[in-house]
Parts: sequence; C-alpha cells; structure tokens
Amino acid sequence: MTDDLCTCASSCEGRSDDPESASGRWLGGSQRLETPLPSDVQAGLGRLLGEEPIETLDEWVAEVRRRTNGSIAVDDLCHADEETAHWGEIGSKRYYFRCFYDAVVLSALVDRPVAIRTESPAGTVIEARATGATDLTVVPETTAVSFGVDETVSPPSDGDPSHADVYAAVCPYVRAFPERESYDRWADAVPAATVAMPLEGATELAAALLA
Repeated sequence: MTDDLCTCASSCEGRSDDPESASGRWLGGSQRLETPLPSDVQAGLGRLLGEEPIETLDEWVAEVRRRTNGSIAVDDLCHADEETAHWGEIGSKRYYFRCFYDAVVLSALVDRPVAIRTESPAGTVIEARATGATDLTVVPETTAVSFGVDETVSPPSDGDPSHADVYAAVCPYVRAFPERESYDRWADAVPAATVAMPLEGATELAAALLA
C-alpha cells in the first residue's frame, strides 16, 4: 500500500456526502463537530462508554469532559517511554506520544509554538506547526486526520471505561494521512469504524476538549 498523492480533481467527482457510504466518511464542512457521525462510529463510541450511540463529535467531547471533570493537563496525555514516530516539540523539549493526536492537544494546552511530527500508516512523514488551537500550518497542505473506534469494542464490564480502555479502542484509529484518498484506502482495510476530516478539524476538536 502506498500514500500516492492524488491531485486530479476528477477523482473526487461523484463523491457522496452521505456518512453511511464508504466514500462519504468525511467531515469537510464548517460544522464538523456538529455533523452526525456514520452510524457505526456512533454505535462504537456509545458501546465504549456504556452509553447510547454518540451522534456527533460534540457529544463525544461532552462525555470526555464530563468523565475528566473538564480538566486535561500535559501529564494526562498518552506519553511514550521510548521514541516514536509521533511527537510534539516545544523549544528544545520533545514529547513522544503513542498517538499523534496528543501532540495536537499539546499545542492547545500551551501558549507556545509546537512542532508536530507524525507518520501516516504507509510511512509518509507529516509535519505541522501549531500555536494554540487556531494557528496551524501543515505539510502537505492536503493532510487529513481520521477518528475512529475498534469495531469489536464491548461495553465496560464495571462502571466507566478506564483510560487504557479508551486508548486501546480509539488511539490506533486516530491517524494522519497526506490526503483524503490515502485515508479511504486505509479505512477499507482496518477493523474499525472511522471518519476523517482536514487536520484543522483535529485542532477544533482539541480546542473543544479543553474549552
């Protein structure tokens, strides 16, 4: 599998906006957090939390904030003890993460520029520079980010899911891609219910989590 960059405009013609269709799993509008998620993503997130289906990313944010008392700190991020392909750098200090999205959240937590580096599932390097949750530059500019949940996830057996449960079910499916078509190819092959959006949608989600 390769991350060949598709630049031909005709490749996107006829693409459905129906979130139920494989090619329509794209939150590309200005109301990304309020747009209904595909039904399998809704159901999977609901099962993970032991709740009814989670209809939108806004609802997901509300549940996460409720369960964390609305407080997330740098130490709460999913840090890695070893070097990984996903990191955020502030000045000379580099933070390695198990999931690249934690580097995006890091940029929303600190009021300093953060250099973000990750790799797509096929190995394409993606670099971004962010300050807060609004000032973002990324290479390539067509970068997309996925959000998803393990399609086999079960409801928590006792109370709320642990942080480890959420990380295991969600983090492997939060990935960056050089363009939307690479996401589409990956999504067809992974055992997960997913949706994707431009990278700026990920910063919007991070800002909402910390609001």
